[in-house]
This record gives sequence, C-alpha cells and structure tokens, in this order.
Amino acid sequence: MPHANVTVGMEPSMLADIEEERKRHGMSRAEYIRHLIRQAHDSPFDVPETELCTDENRRTEESKTGAA
Repeated sequence: MPHANVTVGMEPSMLADIEEERKRHGMSRAEYIRHLIRQAHDSPFDVPETELCTDENRRTEESKTGAA
C-alpha cells in the first residue's frame, strides 16, 4: 500500500524520546509513530460502535453487533 508523507514539527527532546523507543522496539521511526497514533484512545482510527454492513441482498444497514 503506498504511503503519503507527512511532516510534523516537534521539540528535539520529543524526537530523541521517539528515537530511543523506536530502537528499543526494533521499529522504524515512521512505523513507531503510526503505532502511537493507532493506539491513542482518541485516535481517529478507533473502530466505531456502529458498523455499516451489507446484507445478502447487497442492502446497506446499520449493525451494533458486527458481522456474524
């Protein structure tokens, strides 16, 4: 999957902490930052409570319980 590049400014001490932790976890800087974004409790990538599902007739409906 292709990636878009994003530039983020931060304090040098913050970058140093990121570098230390990403090395400790054996990750690239980008991989570690993506991991941090995904695990944040208010991340935009959280799974919503309501999922849109397609039934056997290809109609879209809301489901609170997810796919069977």
